[in-house]
Amino acid sequence: MKKIVRKRQLLNNKLVLNIILVLFMFLTIGYSTLSTNLNINGNLNIKKYYEPTLYNVLAKEAETGGLAKKYNGEHHDSFTEDPSKDIYHWYAANDTQGTQILDKNNVIFAGHCWQMIRTTDTGGVKMIYNGEAENNQCLNTRGNHVGYASRTSQNLASNYWYGTDYTYYSANKTFKVSGTTEEATWNASTGPGLVGKYTCKNTSVDGTCETLYLVESYNNTSNAFVLPLNSNSHYSEFGRVQYNVSKNSPTFVGYMYGDVYSYGSTNSIIKLNISSTETLLYTKSLSTSYWYADSIEYKNTSERYYNYILKDPFKVSSTNDYNNLTGKYTLFNSSETSLNPNNGYYIAGVSGSTAYYKSLGGGNTLISSYEPLLFGDSIIDNGDGSYTLSNVTSVTYSDWVSNYSIYKNKYTCGTNNTTCSNLRYTIATTSKDYTYINAGEKIMIGKTRNGLTLTDTILVRTDEWFNNYSSYSDYKYTCNTDSATCTEATLRLIIGYTATGYNYAPNHYYGSSVTWDGTNYTLVDPIGIENYNNLNNLSTHHYMCVSNGLKTCSTVAYVFYYTGTGAMSYIALKDGVTSVDKVLEDMFTKNTTNSTVKSGVDAWYKHTLLSYDEYIEDTIFCNDRSISSLGGWNPNGGMTNENLQFKEYDVTSDISCTNRADQFSVSNNSAKLTYKVGLMTVPEMNILNNPNARKTGQYFLLATAYYTSSVNSYVRGIRAVGTMLYSQVVDPNGVRPSISLIPEIEYSSGDGSMANPYIVDTGGN
Repeated sequence: MKKIVRKRQLLNNKLVLNIILVLFMFLTIGYSTLSTNLNINGNLNIKKYYEPTLYNVLAKEAETGGLAKKYNGEHHDSFTEDPSKDIYHWYAANDTQGTQILDKNNVIFAGHCWQMIRTTDTGGVKMIYNGEAENNQCLNTRGNHVGYASRTSQNLASNYWYGTDYTYYSANKTFKVSGTTEEATWNASTGPGLVGKYTCKNTSVDGTCETLYLVESYNNTSNAFVLPLNSNSHYSEFGRVQYNVSKNSPTFVGYMYGDVYSYGSTNSIIKLNISSTETLLYTKSLSTSYWYADSIEYKNTSERYYNYILKDPFKVSSTNDYNNLTGKYTLFNSSETSLNPNNGYYIAGVSGSTAYYKSLGGGNTLISSYEPLLFGDSIIDNGDGSYTLSNVTSVTYSDWVSNYSIYKNKYTCGTNNTTCSNLRYTIATTSKDYTYINAGEKIMIGKTRNGLTLTDTILVRTDEWFNNYSSYSDYKYTCNTDSATCTEATLRLIIGYTATGYNYAPNHYYGSSVTWDGTNYTLVDPIGIENYNNLNNLSTHHYMCVSNGLKTCSTVAYVFYYTGTGAMSYIALKDGVTSVDKVLEDMFTKNTTNSTVKSGVDAWYKHTLLSYDEYIEDTIFCNDRSISSLGGWNPNGGMTNENLQFKEYDVTSDISCTNRADQFSVSNNSAKLTYKVGLMTVPEMNILNNPNARKTGQYFLLATAYYTSSVNSYVRGIRAVGTMLYSQVVDPNGVRPSISLIPEIEYSSGDGSMANPYIVDTGGN
């Protein structure tokens, strides 16, 4: 701090000299001439440009018609100081100027390269990280360097050494823990105390590693969530990590976030299929190395190690003999008496080199144990729930392989019986199986309903259903039984019929709001099942018990996204919360948990810049979560086919930050940073006005919330070519921290080019 005090004293001395200079000029050249050298604040341009500060670099560039402009919009950069300075920012009118800016805004501070973006209204300069300097240069030919990778999990349940810092050896690209070190084994007791420390997973304090792990958070008694460090990061970034590792709640668009209300979904339309498939045969390739036989036997004695064995086995001499294997037995094995063959196999048919086979099990040795298959052309209803096949055909498995197509639209008991209650009606056949419906079942359907009672009904047997389903379109309701009386849970609204079933909406009630009695939620002014796809009605009735047919439940869902078909997306209200406004407040105004990216940025700052902290100003880093459009999150008219959009959904150049909870700063207890570092925002990068002024060849994150969809949360960033992007919060992207230098700091040399950056004077620190 003494260095800064001395700089301020020098600044005051310069101010006195400038005042004397002004008076002298006034006396010698007159007020009229002097006034042309004054700006609107009464400051001499010569003074402004004379001082070798980065603020003056941008001010001069703007006021002399260069590649910068003065910002005239809303702003507030500090919690501790009122705005006192104009804000200037780089500005490119075209691609050429955008590229030129990249060779004018380079700064070296703390041995690292930065790019100036804008000044602050307190006189500082806000910069974005651009990698480690090489030979006091910031050329774009630099290679990879040390950086963080995506969060993952590591088992630490062994005796490893940990350190509060690390040392990197560039010669062989290895790490070693340093700072305050300790030896520990991760468990429920020790784990929380190791969060924020580094480990090589080494049993020696002097052990090195090519991948170092920053312990990011506690996972379980043996595992930690970690951010790996290696030497493979692009020069422009501190690494590539997720904004947050979870995406199942809107809260995860926060640089820090509050309560987690998780996404859930339920199908608004369900498809009922009344068909099933019975597999008769399987297929396997034949081989001339396999053994075959006319019969098979089963051995289950203590002196034998095998069960099924072939009697008088033989092999075929060529593939031309495969057709002769129909009706034979095999183990599908090149050993005559393979150990422990639990199954023998009967070859029912052959096609080329493919065998259609039936597995023998349970000691059966004869295919006759499974044959014949009985199919009838029609049935007799016995009146007691059973049916008898008429005009029966007996079918062997070999017959089936050859003639399966003629058994479509037949009746069978699925066994070698002719009378049964579980009657099947075949609707499709292949060489290996048949598809059927349970023809003995009956379903009551009704055109209308009186509460839970179906009216104007017919009782349909499912085989009749298959052949006549197109004639049922006027029948809208069913209990999916043969009864006309439903329960709240079994009532269904039929949406459409198919030959093998129907699509239906389950019985849900939708409330305009809810009440809470300390145990359960109750829907207010509920509307019924007929409104499942009426988005206008649902726009004012978002609340729903997830379980079918309930108006009172212990957990209630707020439906925020639904298009009229498919899944209804919701969040579950909890802890007696009855207002979606309270849900949004809990998610977007509480800052209790670090995002994944913040954990990485903080660790990076502590290792890289903490010793330079006195030269960095406490500016606001905005994570604007103010909402521009509630969409389905509006309980009173919010259309569920519209997403929640944050302020920066439509890109603007307004760098103000609306809500106190989004104004991240060391001085803001509502959004308190640990260190004076954050991320840039969409508006700050947008005022550069051209993609070329932003591009690094890599994707990187910004601290700007974008929107939430039915199952995802999105934030903004910059594409490799410099255009704006949006990505899921869980997608790993490059991270370029941002800081703001205090006004007092001057540069000692440089012209801002990549080859000759401005070197910030830190007094030898």
